[in-house]
Amino acid sequence: MKFLTPRIGLRAAMVATAIALASTLGGPVTASADSSMSIAIMGQQDAAWAGAPLGSSATDTVGSAGCAITAVTMMLRYYGMDTDPGAFNAWLSANAGYAFDDQLIWAAVTTYSGGRVAFSGWIGPDLDTIDGELDAGRPVVAEVRLGGNQHFILLTGYTLDGGLMINDPWFADSVQFNDRYGDPTTGSIVSVRTFMPQDPGGPRGGGRVSWLANAVAAIHLSR
Repeated sequence: MKFLTPRIGLRAAMVATAIALASTLGGPVTASADSSMSIAIMGQQDAAWAGAPLGSSATDTVGSAGCAITAVTMMLRYYGMDTDPGAFNAWLSANAGYAFDDQLIWAAVTTYSGGRVAFSGWIGPDLDTIDGELDAGRPVVAEVRLGGNQHFILLTGYTLDGGLMINDPWFADSVQFNDRYGDPTTGSIVSVRTFMPQDPGGPRGGGRVSWLANAVAAIHLSR
């Protein structure tokens, strides 16, 4: 049997260790989010591109159904590309980047970025994979359900207590996954898409700071 959440449990244990250490040192631990992967929020319903047809669709627009390309755009901007959902949609439309009118061909991201960011995987809701990608400093595009419909969001990291943080293209905000889509261990994530930058270290540096280090830092900052 495959257990999907051992690392999330480990994070909780690490936080408990930090809290115990805080008690020993006589200082509180602040429950702030890990900000080591700060990704600018973009919304699919931004007036600058919301009205553009999505691919060659006669009905869908970037505003109504462009969640996937908006999530990818946020990821590409994190890796240093100067782009937006409107520009990405226009390129995809002109370069056979959609299937069935408006379904993103994920491998087209590799071509669009000139190989700077390569599509590396389409897998099920494997939380171990998500954990590994986020710990390596690589945001993850995740498929969920919003109002019963397919929707894509960008997973950007974890809160100090182990909860997933997301950028949501529909709402153009950054929230905890649990607050909007429920517990990720119960099937609320349908599938994920992973991407590998040409420089694995990336423009932001080599991965994310460990959770225990963050917690200990919070102790010292609060004293």
